[in-house]
Amino acid sequence: MAPLRRLLVIAPEGPWVPPREAGVGAFRLEVTRVDSPESAPPGPWDVVAFRTDAFGEAEPEEVLAWLRRAAPEATFLPVAVRADPRQALIYLKNGAYEYLEEPLDPSEFLRALVEALENREAFREILEMNRTLEAQASQLRREKEELERRNRELQAVSRLAQDLAASLEPQEVVDRLGTRLREVFGDRSVRIGLWGRVPGGLALVGGASGPGVEDAPGPWASRVLRGEEVRQASRDGGPELVVVPMRARDRVVGFLSLEGNSRPVPEHEMEILRIFADTAAIALENARLYQAMRDLSVRDELTGLFNRRYFQERLRAEWNHATRHEIPLALLVIDIDHFKRLNDGNDHLTGDAALRKLAELLTRNTRGIDTVARYGGEEFVVILPRTGREGALAAAEKLRRAVARTRFPGEDAVPGGKLTVSIGAAWYPGASGSAEELLARADHALYEAKESGRNRTRLWGASDESRASA
Repeated sequence: MAPLRRLLVIAPEGPWVPPREAGVGAFRLEVTRVDSPESAPPGPWDVVAFRTDAFGEAEPEEVLAWLRRAAPEATFLPVAVRADPRQALIYLKNGAYEYLEEPLDPSEFLRALVEALENREAFREILEMNRTLEAQASQLRREKEELERRNRELQAVSRLAQDLAASLEPQEVVDRLGTRLREVFGDRSVRIGLWGRVPGGLALVGGASGPGVEDAPGPWASRVLRGEEVRQASRDGGPELVVVPMRARDRVVGFLSLEGNSRPVPEHEMEILRIFADTAAIALENARLYQAMRDLSVRDELTGLFNRRYFQERLRAEWNHATRHEIPLALLVIDIDHFKRLNDGNDHLTGDAALRKLAELLTRNTRGIDTVARYGGEEFVVILPRTGREGALAAAEKLRRAVARTRFPGEDAVPGGKLTVSIGAAWYPGASGSAEELLARADHALYEAKESGRNRTRLWGASDESRASA
């Protein structure tokens, strides 16, 4: 018989509120609905779904504190009357499983409810496994060593869930997931891959590699994108490769892959990979939703590029990532030559059109992992992760030449009748003090490019590497 689970709904009657008894997924559901939290009967409840306005003017932290006192073991599903990005962020960061919004389709609510129940079941099973392993630890030495190994794995799962509960940046999710994977699998080849849309289809847009893993996905990619697990034996007798998809709702956002240790990957390691993949997928989806809401406040209104505030936050984050992992990082500062002459010879609408066209060109000629932002006025910046000295110079020259080949509105008013840009570049570890030092050096290189004739690229600290075109 399907297990019985109890749902408390604190909300008015509505289309998404299930009937008193229902079957959802693999569970039998007993539903109690009340209009206000004061009239809620005592638990124990497995899930509490509530309309956020049922608690009056209470802040999300106060609502969650009340719910944890009334139903300490429950999973919480807030339902907002209208979208509130600040409220959504607070609920998700403080432990709500998912943030839903009205109008809410009944099937969407049931989907969230089933996922919440299944997530609880998975952690119940983990805790049960942990208790079983600890009970056997007092037996033979070999059994004790096995239990300790399993216990380390389960603790890594538990810590991962705690880590990711407050992680709302995709790279932070990947970094913390990588840390927990290393705790379990040591120096074995483990890969975290993230897929995203790029021109022409799907491609890897982020992740982290273990030793000996290729940057591009293997021939198993299409199967994993369909949500299938892959077990692939090596043709030369080497270790087996297993790949587990990371599924968020109805789409695959990435994968975890692991090479066996000169043997097939055992089922208990496959189970750990699945738990890690499912937990990380939820965190990545939450991060995606958070970033979608955050984009509303971090974009430049005219060009659609990131604004100065977001650039400064992103630069600090990329700097910390680069210095922590000792990987290169480059920064370009770009300024339009004689932009005041373009404005004075036309009008500000023409100047705005030129800025938008330049923004589009910069975006089109940089990578998906790069950050392009408008720093202010006619000045732009580009953050280039995993890019060293020569790569910075090559990227800057690519952009400068692309601008020189492109026709811009109103450019007849500038000297020579052609809009151009000057670019200053700096890189880490060339600048090793701080993110602010990296920016200052790139800005100084831009000043030198301007002083030496404009339409030039100047690499900080390399006066013989200033480049220009006719």
